Amino acid sequence: MTTEPLFDSTTFRRVCGQFPTGVTAVTAVTDTGEVAALTVNSFTSVSLEPAKVLFCLATSSSSFDRLQRARRIAVHILAQDQEDVARRFATSGLSGEEKLEGVEWTAGPDGVPIIPDTPAILAGTTDEAITSGDHVIFVLDVDHVHLKPGPVPALSFYQGRFASPTAVIAE
Repeated sequence: MTTEPLFDSTTFRRVCGQFPTGVTAVTAVTDTGEVAALTVNSFTSVSLEPAKVLFCLATSSSSFDRLQRARRIAVHILAQDQEDVARRFATSGLSGEEKLEGVEWTAGPDGVPIIPDTPAILAGTTDEAITSGDHVIFVLDVDHVHLKPGPVPALSFYQGRFASPTAVIAE
């Protein structure tokens, strides 16, 4: 038996927006060289041994097909001053290649686009893809990491907008 929720999706989204999240840029490459580039804020670590992280992606995303077929995926933790990258990668209607235009990147392991100017990068391969509702949870086996020296404030998302960590605390 299925019951109807006591709230609508807009209310649910607003409630979840009360929790500040980090903002990441995800890039991927398929065996045929197709590229994906997207913005993701549903990201977390899963395991230290072995190293695993996850992110969630709507099955309606224009990048979904390429992520399912990706041979390599990289998650870039964005800095507070990289909102332009987050906005560009969140633009619908552009291919992964078009989203990368104007963004400095290099080819990383297996050709995955790597944005070297981000505070941290984790790259790996899909361990599991778990369907849950209208999203898929991609669990990655991480085999490559990079950490920029020094503290770099991360880009955050809070109440439907980009925010700095200090602004989130002050509100």
